[in-house]
Amino acid sequence: MTGAIIHITILLTGLVAADAGAPSNDRAKTATRAEVESALAKGGSPGELQHWAATADGILTAVADDRTASETVRARALSALAYARTARAHAFLENFIIEKTPSSAPVDHVLLRRAAASLGWQGGARVVEVLGPLLDNGDADVRLDAAAALGLARAREAEAPLRARLALETDAAVRRQIEAALKAVTAPR
Repeated sequence: MTGAIIHITILLTGLVAADAGAPSNDRAKTATRAEVESALAKGGSPGELQHWAATADGILTAVADDRTASETVRARALSALAYARTARAHAFLENFIIEKTPSSAPVDHVLLRRAAASLGWQGGARVVEVLGPLLDNGDADVRLDAAAALGLARAREAEAPLRARLALETDAAVRRQIEAALKAVTAPR
């Protein structure tokens, strides 16, 4: 029996020496920006967006902020950031929304909507402060997504701005979304 243990020990020692500390092939390699952009351009399932958020949130923020990238790729990068639970991604989403809120450019409205939804999924202490002003945006789609994002965040502080907007809102779809968001933020926990 002792001979078998010694033989196994020698075999294992040989395997470790042959490996020489080389990195395992099981480890994922670091993604490049080109790989991430290519994947985003092709679309992507929620699982793929989660993968990029977990492995390349810095690249996602760079792509989302790059005005030379296509609107579609930028929007998908912003959507993927919903899954990135890092301080860097969260701060990026907040700052992106604050920066783009005054814009009237249609491309910025599309990006604002994606960023708002992502921030709504993440929540946070400043979510109402950052998303609340979007309820007054001139674009009904931006207001609708802002209300949805506030509902996702489930922050009780969102009740006041949602009720204030509901009193003024004329778009039926936005009114329905505000009502749904109010149910979410006032629901017992």
